[in-house]
Amino acid sequence: MANNVIVADTPEALAERVAKDFARLVSESLSKQERFSLALAGGVTPKQFYERLAKEPYKTSIPWAKLWFFWGDERCVPKEHSDSNFRMASESLLQYVPVQPSHVIRMRGEDPPPLAAQDYEKFMRGFFRDSGFWPHFDLILLGLGPDGHTASLIPGSPAVSNHVSEHLEERRQPEAGPGEVPQPRWVVHNVIRALQTVRLTFTYPVINQAKNIWFLVTGAKKSEAFAEVQKGPNPSWPASLVQPATGGLRWYVDKEVVYGRSQDSSAEERAPLGQRPRGRPGQ
Repeated sequence: MANNVIVADTPEALAERVAKDFARLVSESLSKQERFSLALAGGVTPKQFYERLAKEPYKTSIPWAKLWFFWGDERCVPKEHSDSNFRMASESLLQYVPVQPSHVIRMRGEDPPPLAAQDYEKFMRGFFRDSGFWPHFDLILLGLGPDGHTASLIPGSPAVSNHVSEHLEERRQPEAGPGEVPQPRWVVHNVIRALQTVRLTFTYPVINQAKNIWFLVTGAKKSEAFAEVQKGPNPSWPASLVQPATGGLRWYVDKEVVYGRSQDSSAEERAPLGQRPRGRPGQ
């Protein structure tokens, strides 16, 4: 197992480990800077982590007022909708800890998607105006879908295809005036035809320029995707295209992700997916 993969026995143990590491990272970062920028993720596993942070000791020990909260992706729904990533984070964490309301920067899923993406990127460019060409989040949290997607970078979607083809003109800001050099997009509205929906999402360069990227993944249904992503970049498994430029990458997973079965499986079944024999003689 790669040394950037941290395996816990259960989802609860995983949430505890991530919470401890998060508190440590925040403390270390704020000893050298005035603020901590965090991009939240949707999904069941991140929610378990948020719920752990909302309890002691983290509820009072973390200097929440110095944290700035962003979202790596969002469904195009109002903030009150049950599918809203903002609502999930609010109900599991933000309403329980003393955050500064002005530091909670949500994606406006209720607005027209192109406008919502542009407005979010505009705010980010102001926030990270001293960072250079790309933003450098202190931490971006990500999940993993059974199909290998992360954030709202879905297999076969334009946000993935455009990154792979590296056709910069397809990812540039449309509002650049005459004589201006368009800049690569940080946030896009991603049309997902397979799901007949549109989502807002960070682009790969924004994710890959983060100082720290943490994947939080639990459950046997994610085991195939996890195994495939570990093999290296492959557009069929979009999460595999998360390749940090200079920052750190960690995978926080439970045993079911690694072994693909519940913990009472046989020794052979407990072998990581890529190391299992394909069959016994005579079968």
